[in-house]
Amino acid sequence: MIPRHIQLLFCVPFIIIIGYTAYLLTVYSSIPDVIPIHGYGGRNDGFGSKLFLFAPILLNLAILPFIWLMIRKPDNIKFTFEAKDEDKAKTYYQYQLVLVILAIFVTVIMGPLSFSDIVFK
Repeated sequence: MIPRHIQLLFCVPFIIIIGYTAYLLTVYSSIPDVIPIHGYGGRNDGFGSKLFLFAPILLNLAILPFIWLMIRKPDNIKFTFEAKDEDKAKTYYQYQLVLVILAIFVTVIMGPLSFSDIVFK
């Protein structure tokens, strides 16, 4: 059984994706057709179509179902330690919480922050 607050927290990445996508669609026409897609320290060495702005959204939507599968069935995960039977519920809960936090973190990094200098001008 997945705790209710874990289920609600797992909705946060989807809310971020929906918000980022809606904002991206509203400013899409004002973004140049060619954007820097790779660079470091202000030196851009890779350019591509502005369609690349949707790649993080698609990657997130591909990764999140796998994270949900791990949250839903933590007993299928092979831990590197042996958990006692009385501690399994606590271990699974902590594992689920870490995965939800990871899902939120990955969504923020891959979504709004990946092209923030282009989208949020």
